[in-house]
Amino acid sequence: MLLYAYRRYVFTLAVLLTYFLYAMLLTGRGMTQPHFMVDQTASNVKQASGLSLRKVSDFLAGRKYVVLTFDDGPYGYGVDEQIMATLQKHHARAMFFLVCSHINDANRDVLGKLEGAGHLIGNHSYDHLKLATLTSRPELQHEIDGCSQRLAQLTGRRPYYFRPPFGMTSPLVTQLAQAAGMKQLLWNANSQDSWMTQPEQILHWSLEQTEDQSVLLLHEKPATAAVLDDLLTRLEQRGFQFVLPDQLSDNTAIN
Repeated sequence: MLLYAYRRYVFTLAVLLTYFLYAMLLTGRGMTQPHFMVDQTASNVKQASGLSLRKVSDFLAGRKYVVLTFDDGPYGYGVDEQIMATLQKHHARAMFFLVCSHINDANRDVLGKLEGAGHLIGNHSYDHLKLATLTSRPELQHEIDGCSQRLAQLTGRRPYYFRPPFGMTSPLVTQLAQAAGMKQLLWNANSQDSWMTQPEQILHWSLEQTEDQSVLLLHEKPATAAVLDDLLTRLEQRGFQFVLPDQLSDNTAIN
């Protein structure tokens, strides 16, 4: 009788302990928030090392992560603010790769609004040229470092991330970006909004291509702003959370 009671007690305790551990893993409660950095391909992000328990929790919960990036801003005419309002609604932060020649007196205040909302400002070149086709080193330096200097004048800090226009890079472009103190970031999920104008098309391709730890390419355009609320809602329903890569050293280990 005593042996039966003991076994029952041990079984009950094991069930309760298992339930507690599963609930903890499922919710991730009490765990350090994950940190991400750009991987060696410069096209997606990976969780930094030392987060094995978090990864188990994410797997059990179906929790996934995506970096939202917006190119070619500032757009002006209220589009930037519309995108920011939608991001705020979903408690999401994003990366905005700005073209310095697009910044003018009418929209320069957008930069302060972006930083104030916790978004990251990146360098998308000065004039949005195909940098890999340029052979003049001074011209490339103007496009890359010149834009960083301009952003520093406006925000008080140089950008850490650089994205070449059209994703067209080269060893020299990469070298000059690194010399300017930046890490290159491309993408591995494309909304196709650079040429598609229908919101439903943008929604389809964004959902089709976004996977766990993707970097999603979007643009500051009216059609993208129009579909963004629906897109973020659908991604959340699929278990996605919106994250930013850390500004970490290349020597930081990745699992």
